[in-house]
Amino acid sequence: MDSVGLSPLAQELATGADHYMDVKSLTLAGMVIIIFDWLLTFEMEVSHIWQAPWNRMKVLYILSRYMPFIDVTAATLFMSGGVLPVETCEKIYQCAGVMFCIGDAIADLIFTLRTWVVWGKSKSLGTGLAAFYVVIWVVAIPTPFVLYLRTIVYAPSPAPHILGCLSQSVGLLFSVSFAGSMLFNLVMLLLMIIRAISWYRLGAKSDLTRMIYRDGIIYYVYTFIFSTLNFLVILKFPKDYTDLLFTMDRVLHSVLSCRVVLHIRQQRQLEVMEVEPPNGLWLPK
Repeated sequence: MDSVGLSPLAQELATGADHYMDVKSLTLAGMVIIIFDWLLTFEMEVSHIWQAPWNRMKVLYILSRYMPFIDVTAATLFMSGGVLPVETCEKIYQCAGVMFCIGDAIADLIFTLRTWVVWGKSKSLGTGLAAFYVVIWVVAIPTPFVLYLRTIVYAPSPAPHILGCLSQSVGLLFSVSFAGSMLFNLVMLLLMIIRAISWYRLGAKSDLTRMIYRDGIIYYVYTFIFSTLNFLVILKFPKDYTDLLFTMDRVLHSVLSCRVVLHIRQQRQLEVMEVEPPNGLWLPK
């Protein structure tokens, strides 16, 4: 939006509108990615999820796959133009935010279980991972995020048919949540790298093994980078950009966690693996 020749107040509003449209564009892009990825993987989902027996991994997959159709839609509604009362804007953002947090926790639970699996379901590591998961997803991430939600001030949109709900907040507490996410992804990434190196030295080079570690390491790199970007955007960019990558982070967690499950099940079927793999590596059913 060209702000040349406008008064200082008008320039501020024009800049804010530009920032708002950037956030809105990425939110809409997140919705498109969720739908597109679902269409791409639907055939695999029917074969490896819907036709499979019910178990905990199937439940986690369904939650991780289909919750974004609710919460990302809510975020899109929040950012879309239209006349919405301030109270409605507040409820939509809070509901979407809480669902984002729960959805990411489910996706990270899938990642955590997969990490535990590749370490041979070690009891000591399982206890440590469980404790670490609880610290991150019961304390480190949701606590500052809930406090952040309480600091947000909502205001009527000056141009409701162009700009949707408007909110102002200080993103410091929000950045603490992403710092917790960075720590979680970094620890999981290191565990996957250490285990991959040991397996490579043992000569475990089957297609399934390579796929498990390749996907695991790449996916943790992606989530760590995105958590870091969110952290930096919140701290270094204008406050209008606080939510710039929030929806995309939610989408990334959903897409990658679901692909973890689908790829493992697809590869198992291809290799007709009906018995326990060597050296104690168990695959999630």
